Amino acid sequence: MFKKVLFVFTLLVSTFSVAQNSTASPYSLGGLGDVTFRGNAINRMMGGISVYADSIHSNINNPASLGELKLTTFSVGLHYRNTRLISDQTNEDVASGSLDYIAVSIPIKYLSFSFGVMPFSSVGYQLQSLDEDNEYNILNRYEGKGGVNKTFISVGAKVLKYLNLGGTINFNFGSISSDASRQEENIDFGTFLTSNSQIRGIDLQLGAHLKLPINKKLTLDAFGTYSPEHNLTSENEQTYFTQSISTQNVGTFVEVDLASQDLDKVDLTIGSKYELGVGFGQDKKWLLGAQYTAINSGDFQNDFIQLNSVSYENGSRLSVGGYFIPNYSSITDYWKRIVFRAGFRQETSGIMINNTSLEETGISFGVSLPLGGYYSAANVAGFSSLNIGFEFGKRGVNTNGLIQENYWSLRVGASLNDLWFIKRKYN
Repeated sequence: MFKKVLFVFTLLVSTFSVAQNSTASPYSLGGLGDVTFRGNAINRMMGGISVYADSIHSNINNPASLGELKLTTFSVGLHYRNTRLISDQTNEDVASGSLDYIAVSIPIKYLSFSFGVMPFSSVGYQLQSLDEDNEYNILNRYEGKGGVNKTFISVGAKVLKYLNLGGTINFNFGSISSDASRQEENIDFGTFLTSNSQIRGIDLQLGAHLKLPINKKLTLDAFGTYSPEHNLTSENEQTYFTQSISTQNVGTFVEVDLASQDLDKVDLTIGSKYELGVGFGQDKKWLLGAQYTAINSGDFQNDFIQLNSVSYENGSRLSVGGYFIPNYSSITDYWKRIVFRAGFRQETSGIMINNTSLEETGISFGVSLPLGGYYSAANVAGFSSLNIGFEFGKRGVNTNGLIQENYWSLRVGASLNDLWFIKRKYN
């Protein structure tokens, strides 16, 4: 069995190492880029709420939910996103896509544990401006790419009849690069500045989940998580050079001495975060929940890369959502076992551009399609599901020299179940 666990972990890391997360947003120039992970496909279809926990799904957002897990669960998700960028000058459509997460969650005798890898943030922008106020026109271009990923290990357990506790340790790793260039009219050689950062660090998350019966039908789900403030280390390099636009030949090449400026290695302070959620529903029938997230991001600062137009404030997110199942135990009608999900979210990202808060609103909906036949003792695959969801949203505003993003995204996830570490009495 432990060889199986080792094999799966190796598969996760090797697969994710070639599956780079991506974005195509000018707003990814701030902080560590776009924070891309807000939950698995099931969470995202319900507006991002993480309040529900059951025995067959892995809730990556809350480690305490592992205390409810009864089946080994393999989870994987990916997405495609189409964004229309709207500015005073033009409208442009851009597309991006990526692998969202891979995770394995395993229940054992007294607790459950989970491990996997997922993107945390992504950088992907291309900007340019034309300065026509000088004797010769000057073209400035800016480009960024990369991001930060997380490898995580979570543990959760039922400590009381209705109470679960859990914790997660995240190992952050990634690289972010940015290029700035300046080209003057009628001058062949342009100037280029390339900056690269290797980012590493560890952070923690603690969680609690309460699942309390109200009466014979209704159940209260409530949860809370807390992530303490932590530091990530950014190891930096920077080069300056000139290059011919016509021949691509490099002229002057200088490696900037960052050590003399104490910028070769800087600490990035990531503020604390907490989440609180509550939901009411009938088990295996319906749920309606709400969740609030607060992020202390106002003190973020990167001494290596300072942008005059970018500042930071505390961020927050409010999500509501839920699900409905016509009849989860139906043997004769497959369509009655489909889970319908929907949600809404409103958030302030914590990034300010030109002193304007970057806000985002989104609605989401989708279905979870059962895989395999009706569940029986010999058919645990009956609990597996294919999760397909859509999300429509808006971010930013088309005022104050900013860009509005109108987007839609398709998210597909799979949740596959199996029995591990169970001694079979019959073959």
